[in-house]
Amino acid sequence: MPSPHFVRTFLGMSIVAASAPVLAASFPIDTMIEAEALPENASWTLTNNSTASGGKYMAATTGLLDLSYEVDIPYPGNYKIWIRGLARDKSSNAVRLFTYQTSNPNFVMPKTSDAWQWYATTRVLPKGKQTLKFTPFSENFGLDRIFVTALPSFTPTGVGTNPAALPVTPPAGHPRLFVRSSDLADIRSHFSAPELQLIRKRLDAAVAAPGSGILPPPAEAGKSNFSSAVLASVKAKALYYLLDGNQASGAQAVTMMTDFINTISFNVPDDDGRPRGDTILTTAIVYDWCYPLLSTEQRQLFIDKFVEIAGKMEIGFPPSKQGSVTGHGSETLLMRDQLGAAIAFYDEAPAIYQLVAGRFFADYIEPRNYAYPSHAHHQGVSYGPVRYIGDMFASWIFRRMGSANLFDPAQQMTPYHWIYMRRPDGQFLRDGDVYHSYYMQYRQYWSEPMPYLLASSYYSDPMLKHEMVLQQKVVEQLNVTSAALDDIWHVLFRDTQLPEQVSQSLPLTKYFPEPYGMMVARTGWTDGVNMDSGAVVASMKIGSVQYRNHQHLDAGQFQIYYKGGLATASGIYEGLAENCPGVKNCPTQGYGGLHDMNYQKRTIAHNSLLIFDPAETFQTSGNDGGQRWVNPQNRQESFSQADLLGTSPADVLRDVPVKDSSIVASVLKHDFGPDPVIPDYSYLKGDLTNAYSAKVSEVKRSFVFLNLKNTEHPAALIVFDKITSTNDSFTKTWLLHSQSQPQIVGDTVTIKRVDATVGYNGQLVNRTLLPAGANAVITAVGGTGNEYRVQGSNYPIYAANVKNTEEAGAWRIEISPATKAAADTFLNVMQVMDATGRTTALPATAVVSDLLSGVQIQDRAVLFSKDSKELDTSASFTLSASSLSVQVLVTDLSAGIWSVAKLGGQPVQYEVKPEAGTLYFTAPGGGDYVLQRGAVSHIP
Repeated sequence: MPSPHFVRTFLGMSIVAASAPVLAASFPIDTMIEAEALPENASWTLTNNSTASGGKYMAATTGLLDLSYEVDIPYPGNYKIWIRGLARDKSSNAVRLFTYQTSNPNFVMPKTSDAWQWYATTRVLPKGKQTLKFTPFSENFGLDRIFVTALPSFTPTGVGTNPAALPVTPPAGHPRLFVRSSDLADIRSHFSAPELQLIRKRLDAAVAAPGSGILPPPAEAGKSNFSSAVLASVKAKALYYLLDGNQASGAQAVTMMTDFINTISFNVPDDDGRPRGDTILTTAIVYDWCYPLLSTEQRQLFIDKFVEIAGKMEIGFPPSKQGSVTGHGSETLLMRDQLGAAIAFYDEAPAIYQLVAGRFFADYIEPRNYAYPSHAHHQGVSYGPVRYIGDMFASWIFRRMGSANLFDPAQQMTPYHWIYMRRPDGQFLRDGDVYHSYYMQYRQYWSEPMPYLLASSYYSDPMLKHEMVLQQKVVEQLNVTSAALDDIWHVLFRDTQLPEQVSQSLPLTKYFPEPYGMMVARTGWTDGVNMDSGAVVASMKIGSVQYRNHQHLDAGQFQIYYKGGLATASGIYEGLAENCPGVKNCPTQGYGGLHDMNYQKRTIAHNSLLIFDPAETFQTSGNDGGQRWVNPQNRQESFSQADLLGTSPADVLRDVPVKDSSIVASVLKHDFGPDPVIPDYSYLKGDLTNAYSAKVSEVKRSFVFLNLKNTEHPAALIVFDKITSTNDSFTKTWLLHSQSQPQIVGDTVTIKRVDATVGYNGQLVNRTLLPAGANAVITAVGGTGNEYRVQGSNYPIYAANVKNTEEAGAWRIEISPATKAAADTFLNVMQVMDATGRTTALPATAVVSDLLSGVQIQDRAVLFSKDSKELDTSASFTLSASSLSVQVLVTDLSAGIWSVAKLGGQPVQYEVKPEAGTLYFTAPGGGDYVLQRGAVSHIP
C-alpha cells in the first residue's frame, strides 16, 4: 500500500501510482504526490535527504524505467504539473514527463541550485484516467514531490502547500443564483415601484411573446448564429416563473433554452467569449430558477453543454487560460457566467464549483482588494466600468448566497473615478483605451449604467443611484432594444427605496491614492450635459502601477477641459486604416495595431515627458523617447497579482520571469485646501523615474491646480518637472496636445477650441518659465500627415463613424532646452478662459531665489524646490510689488513647524504635514519673505 502521505486528491479525481489501488478523493482542489511512494527500480533510486519531504526522494540514474502515476481527470482542460526537483548542476537538471499526446516530454529546470526548487509545466489532459510517467533524462536529478492543480497561478512552496479550502459553498435548495426564496418578497415589492414600470412593461411584452429557442443556421460556415435577444426572452420568462410561479413561462424558458443550446453555433475561431458567457449564464438561470420543471435528462444536458461551451471560452474550462487582473478573463466570464453555472449545478456536479470558485478565491480577490483603495480603475473610463461589472456581479452572487462581502468595502468608491472624470459636455477626460467616442455623438452623455446599478444598491449609495438613473435614460433613448437586454438586473438588484443625490455636494477635488496615484480638480459640477457650463476639469496623474492591457504608458500626464478639451490625450483606440468611413470592407485597426502600439498607447500621445535615447529599442514599436513597456515578454495582460508585481516565493521558478517591475511611479506628496470642499489649490507630486528605462536617473513631476474663483479666469494649472538623464545628449521634451493648431509667440502658446455647432468656446494659454528665455525651444508638430508623427514616421488612423466624438488630436507642442545638459527643469503655467471676447491671460511672473522656483499669478503664488529635493532648513523669496495680499503655496518642505516672516515683520508659525510638504499662507503684499524651520511650536 502507498504511504499515508502519498496522495492528496484533486478536483474530484484521484491520483495514485499506476500499480496501486485507487484511493477515495476528499479534497477537491489539487493533489500532492510523494515521488518515493513507488518502489525504486533500475532507473530510480530511493535516496535519503534531510530537506526532502519525508526525508527521502527518488534520484534518477540511467535507463528508461519510469515512475508512473494515474490521474482521473473529471473535465478536460489545462492542468499545471509542479515538480519539486533537485538540479544541482546542468548535468542533472532535467527529467522526462510523459502525459497525454506529449510533444516535448523534456522537463528542464531553468536554474540550478543545491536547494529544492518548484517548477511547473502546463499540460492539456483529457477526461478520464491519465498517466504521468517520469523517466530519467539526466542522472542525479532529484524528484521529491509532484503537485497537480487546475489553478494556474497557485504556487506551492517549501515542501508543498495546498490552497485553502473554499470559504463559501452554495446553500442547499433552489433558487440560489442571484436570489434566494427569502429575497423574493422584497424583489416583488421593488418590481411594483413606479420607477420600474417602464421596465416591467417591456418584460411583460417579452413574456407574453411566444418565442422560440431554435436558431437559424449561421449565414456562413464558421460564423455564429448567437442571439442575445432570444436569451433575454428566456431570462424574462424564467424570471416570471421565479417571481409569480407562472408555469407556462417557466416551461417556455426550459424549452427555449434547451433548443438554444442544441442549435447554437459560435464563431470559429474568433469568438471573444462573451456570447458563450451569456449562453452559459442563461442556462444556469433556467437551471436554478426553473429547477422543478427540468427532467433529469435536461439537467444533464445543461451540464454537458456548459462543459462543451465553457471549454472553448477564452478563459477555458477549467478556467485557467486567462488572467484574473486584466483581459477578458477579468470581466464576467468567470465572475458571473461560469460562477453562476457552478452554483446552479452544484448538487449534481460539485466539481464545477470547486474548479470555478477555486480559481476565483485563489486569484481574483487579492488583485481587486489591492486596487480598490485607490478609488479608481486601472483600465480607465471605458474598460474600467466593463471590468467593474464583473466585480459587482461576484459581490451580489455571494451576498445572495448568504456570504459577507468578500471584497474590500472600498469597492464602493471605484465609480467615483468616472464621476470625477466627467466633463460638462457629457464625455470623460480620456483615460486608457476609450471606445465611447467611437459611437457617441456630441451633446450625448456617455453612459454605462450597469456598474452604477449594481454598486448603488449593494452599498446603498444615493449618488451612484442618481448617476445610474441619468445614464439609464440615455441608453433607453439611444437604443431601447439594447437597454432591454439588462432589464432583469434592474428587477433583481435595483433598490427603488433608495433616494437619489446629485454630485454637487461632492468636494471639487479628489485624490485617488496608490496604486493609482491621481488627482482630479474641478471648479464646479454639472448634472448631465451642460455646454454653457464654465466648470474646469483637470486630471493630474502619477500612475503608480502599470497594469498594461487597456492602460497607456502615460505616467505623469495631465488633461484640462474648459468649454472644450484644451490639453487632451491623443490618438484613436479603434478606427480605420484608410480614410473610408461607411465603405464596405474598409480596413480597420485597433488594439495591438500599428497606431495603437506606436502612438496611441505611447507616452508621446499624452501630456507627459520624453527623454530620447537614439539607441533605445521598444518591442514591436518605434522609439518615441517615452516610457518603457513593462515586462515586454508578457506586455499586454497581467495574469495574476504575483505576475503584476513580480513577486514569487524564492523556491519557485517562473515560466515567464517578470523582467521589470510594474510599479513604475510613486506619489511623493499630495494636498488640497485649505477648504476641503472648495479648495484654493490642489497639489500632487510624484516620482516617475521607474516608468522610464535606464536612460534616466531622476524624473519628478509636480502639479498645482489653482481654483482662481474668477469667472473670466477660472483656473490655472502649474507643472514643474525635474529630469536627470544618464547622458547629456539625450533630448528632453515637455508635451502639450491639442485638437487645433496652437499659436506660438515667444514663450507663450495659445490653444483654442471653438466650435459653435457643438458649443465649444475654450482657450488655454501656456507660458514657459523654464527653460528660460532663449534656452526654451518651442515647436508645434502636427497638421495633415503629421498628426501622429513619431521620429519621422506617421502612424495614421481615421474615425470609423462620421458622427463620433473622437479627440484624436492633430497637434502637439514640444518644449525642449536648447542647451544639452544632464539635469533640466521645466516650469509651465497654463490658464484657461473663453476663446471669444476680450479676456486676456493674467500675467505669469517668475519667482526665483537660491532654492525656489515658482510663479506669481495675480493674487496667487506657487513655489517649488529648484532641484525638487525636500527643503529642511530655510528658504527665501521675493514677491512682485503689490498692494494686494497674495495667497502663497510653498511646496517641497520637510514636515515640521515652519515660520514665515516678511522682511522686518514678525514670524508666523505653520505646521507642514508629512504627506503634503506644503505651507499655505497669506502674504501682505509684495516684498521679501523668509521661511525657517524650527523645533518648537507656538501654534495655539
